[in-house]
Amino acid sequence: MQTERYGTRDQAYSAWHRCQSTRRYVGIEQAARLSMIDLDGALFVEYDNGDREPLALIETARDVGQPVKPCTVTARLAQRSGLPAYVVLYRTSDLPNPADERQPDIQSFRVRRIWPHPEPAWRVLSPRSWAEALLQIR
Repeated sequence: MQTERYGTRDQAYSAWHRCQSTRRYVGIEQAARLSMIDLDGALFVEYDNGDREPLALIETARDVGQPVKPCTVTARLAQRSGLPAYVVLYRTSDLPNPADERQPDIQSFRVRRIWPHPEPAWRVLSPRSWAEALLQIR
């Protein structure tokens, strides 16, 4: 059994994903469409805000320069469910998130699709680009 590495769960991605945060990038109407639920503090399910239909699985971790992020279970859940899945690493900023000043803001993302058609390399995205990609998932 794995032990908790840090003793607490990082909430930076959760704070960034909130409507009052993502509105900076896509406007309030589009930000209101970006709904997700946190399954364990590192695995998120994007869902349709209207009918609550699951849209994608997203495993997250803080970006500390790691070349890989193990995500076998998430990939297998995606295969079984038929949902697309991504692994998302985020690099935090020295500035607080303006929507929740208790959390650091996010300055960049490294994203890789893990199911279907797994991507071999990371894509580096700005917060605006990742918010727009989340809208495309819908």
